[in-house]
Amino acid sequence: MLVSRLSEKRITMGFFSWDCKECDHPLLSPYSTNSINGWMNSAVVIESNGSILKGSYDGYGRVGMEEISWEDSEPCCYHEACWEKAGKPTEYRPSTPSSDQGFFFDEGAHNMEAPL
Repeated sequence: MLVSRLSEKRITMGFFSWDCKECDHPLLSPYSTNSINGWMNSAVVIESNGSILKGSYDGYGRVGMEEISWEDSEPCCYHEACWEKAGKPTEYRPSTPSSDQGFFFDEGAHNMEAPL
């Protein structure tokens, strides 16, 4: 009997993102930022294995040049400024997938000054 493995794997196409554990706004794609919220593209990601990634979030699951490991569990995501404000935590706490995918939102929806 042939069993499909597609139902066991998450298939994602296009933009996707997660909400910051500190401010609840998504990591933003560089294609959706403006002069007010551009800081929301700088990310810190804590993976379930304890690895910490820092850099620009590309909107497609990469921070800097690194792939975020999220196939088995959601990553713990912060905007870098929020992470610093929170005291640079290293505890893994899964983030919520962003409902607007860090790209598809109304103008001004994430216009928030950096917390520092």
